Amino acid sequence: MAALAYNLGKREINHYFSVRSAKVLALVAVLLLAACHLASRRYRGNDSCEYLLSSGRFLGEKVWQPHSCMMHKYKISEAKTCLVDKHIAFIGDSRIRQLFYSFVKIINPQFKEEGNKHENIPFEDKAASVKVDFLWHPEVNGSMKQCIKVWTEDSVLKPHVIVAGAATWSIKIHNGSEEALAQYKMNITSIAPLLEKLAKTSDVYWVLQECNDSHERVLQ
Repeated sequence: MAALAYNLGKREINHYFSVRSAKVLALVAVLLLAACHLASRRYRGNDSCEYLLSSGRFLGEKVWQPHSCMMHKYKISEAKTCLVDKHIAFIGDSRIRQLFYSFVKIINPQFKEEGNKHENIPFEDKAASVKVDFLWHPEVNGSMKQCIKVWTEDSVLKPHVIVAGAATWSIKIHNGSEEALAQYKMNITSIAPLLEKLAKTSDVYWVLQECNDSHERVLQ
């Protein structure tokens, strides 16, 4: 009886549903999804990259999954092709140095974390014409401001991508005092116009300080 009912049901479906109608339904579904995607881009902005930094969640193994797009794990060859003739600069404290090492190891997994940590660290892949620099500036002060100012005045030295950030050393040295916070705000305000100027021709990212108790761990 079950087999008979199945065959009868199958005949009914085939009577109303053919391969051609399936193709039509699939096409309609694709068009609807495309329309929804275009509408989303129109009202939320054309730059989907903003979702990489502002909206998402962590999956297993601390893998960041942004909303509305999929993360692509770049192979070495893909990374080199994407970064050909590019200069990327990381400027800041120990947290930024960690990002520098992670970034460079996408291009060259054999790159070793060695030498004096509290100094500038250069990296260059001449075959791919990729240059990546870490510039040690653990505090937002006149030294960091001068380095950024040079980039605004010299188009040859100016990096294509700038990743910056500094806060942990100021918190540690000044014990998180209100005076240190006020000074930090003043220093950030003074370099903000320079970063805005650079952002007109380069990609600029400022890494915020996490609100946690891990300052001792990252001050290395």
